Amino acid sequence: MDDAVDAWLTRLAELWRSERTAARARHRAERDGTTLATRVARGLALANLTVSDFRPAAGGRTRVWLTPPRHIDLDDVRLGPGDPVVLWRQHPGEPDAARGVIARPERGDLIVIVAGDLPDVVLDAGCHLDVEAPESTFDRGDRAIARARAAKATAPLTAMLEVLLGVRPATARRPLPWQPFDRALDDAQRAAITAALHADQVALIHGPPGTGKTRTLVEVIRHAVAAGERVLVTAPSNTAVDNLGERLLAAGVGVVRIGHPARIAPALEARSLDALVAGSDGARLARELGDRARDERRAALGARGAEARDRWGEVRALERDARAALAEAEAHLLETAPVLLATCAGADHHALAERTFPLVVIDEATQAPDPLALVALARGGRAILAGDPHQLPPTVVDLDAARGGLATTLFERRATAAGAPMLVQQHRMHADIMAFPSASKYDGALVAAPAVAGHTLAELGARPDPERGTALWLVDTAGKDWTDRRGGPDETDGDVPDPSTWNPEQAERVAREVRRLLARGVAAADVAVIAAYHAQVRRLRTLLAPERAAGLEIATVDGFQGREKEAVVLDTVRSNADGEVGFLADTRRMNVALTRARRFLLVVGDSATLGGHPYYQALFATLDELGAHGSAWADDGDLPDGC
Repeated sequence: MDDAVDAWLTRLAELWRSERTAARARHRAERDGTTLATRVARGLALANLTVSDFRPAAGGRTRVWLTPPRHIDLDDVRLGPGDPVVLWRQHPGEPDAARGVIARPERGDLIVIVAGDLPDVVLDAGCHLDVEAPESTFDRGDRAIARARAAKATAPLTAMLEVLLGVRPATARRPLPWQPFDRALDDAQRAAITAALHADQVALIHGPPGTGKTRTLVEVIRHAVAAGERVLVTAPSNTAVDNLGERLLAAGVGVVRIGHPARIAPALEARSLDALVAGSDGARLARELGDRARDERRAALGARGAEARDRWGEVRALERDARAALAEAEAHLLETAPVLLATCAGADHHALAERTFPLVVIDEATQAPDPLALVALARGGRAILAGDPHQLPPTVVDLDAARGGLATTLFERRATAAGAPMLVQQHRMHADIMAFPSASKYDGALVAAPAVAGHTLAELGARPDPERGTALWLVDTAGKDWTDRRGGPDETDGDVPDPSTWNPEQAERVAREVRRLLARGVAAADVAVIAAYHAQVRRLRTLLAPERAAGLEIATVDGFQGREKEAVVLDTVRSNADGEVGFLADTRRMNVALTRARRFLLVVGDSATLGGHPYYQALFATLDELGAHGSAWADDGDLPDGC
């Protein structure tokens, strides 16, 4: 291995250790430095849950239905499918605490899949729930770094890393003609596909918002499968993996989804490894053998001497054969499926053993910290990384580790050094909504497809609003003295302060703007409210509870990565005399927020606070050019009579 690659891996291991230490410290502070009531108010815990049902689940687990108190809104819980949690009565560290993973809620109940049996104390008396530190993720990253350091000089992983880190140039096979499965691909998508199909080590696909990155990846994967290659498809989040998996299924590609059942989207549950094994001939044989083993066990309990010894031997043989039948069914699925789906960390799943694949795909690669990207890369002969360095970065808790390089991904390193084919025709946003993101992040390269360039809410039946007559509009709160503040309305004295920020007066105005939009006839399900901070999201969900019941979505920026709505109301929250913008200074996050809307985007923000930052100064200049800069002083946010 090249010395530069080895030095990078050594440094990466140090940064990963620092990140683990910081994550543990934050976890302890959030749990031990606050009351349960405050953790519940912040969406980090749930109290007084009752068990409404429980059933056996695959892998010796138990699926538990937990009902929260009536006043609890599960949408306010900052925990989602796949997050590790602990169920407890007296203290999260008690011996009888049950550890598990959150699944998707059903009918107002939270579902947790726990390891083993449900403790009697939880079943009888209910429980509280707290998040657990994600130690297994760090363990997998550690193993991936160690594997990379031990890789031979001739190993595919070594070649990929040398290309990604700029130690040697990438090579490609001679391009051959190919015929698209998807006839609607645009020219930039076709060029990116050609480069990906012929790369020897690594190919990058740079997909700005709305440019069809997922569609492009589906085409690449279909061609790899048609050529007889097996593909491991990964992404840093379960949501991104499942989104790509659903698109592949719709295209007729056979997929098997690997991972904890709680982490898999309902649309892919039938294609999960557990479900497919359970429906296999091997599982039916295993059940028959298990039934015979139970009968033999009963007989053995009443036998004596040699007969007992023989019967117990038969029990063990039947159980061994049952396990072998399940293992054979699992191995057959893993060997024959053209596409396997897993998160980057999930590519370390024990079922994969030492399997490798001709091609590994990492979607949303610009969100994958390098240790987790290495987990997936180690499985491949070559790799395709797709993402956008101008959208959400990896989540890194330790600021020193982030500055040291952990927040910079392999995709970014390679793209900075050698460039990456960029998709440029976007198929989501009205041209006016697209204008500023294109100019500020993509050198003005984005082009709105004709079908979306001028589309409006009027085409969906919405009534006109003469005071919000453009596709993009700013309600400028400058001078209103709606000062932002830390924490939230439910803070408790003595708690570690909540780092989140909220702005109650601005939240009231945002709520009125949402109602104004809905009063025009826009369906609630077509509207999203995006707020820059969790505390503001919680406030807005309270203010807009009836609208949420009708289908309105309210979430942070992170919750809308990869998604879109016909109309979006964006609350920037920050308003203060010091011009403090907080993490809004990370303009990648704002780029995501500004690119979720298809036909109408309304921004509520304080130009006096944000305007000191060059990015927001440029945004306000674009709004001025479009004639889309309004003032909160001009009206109260209600729809005028007659509209």
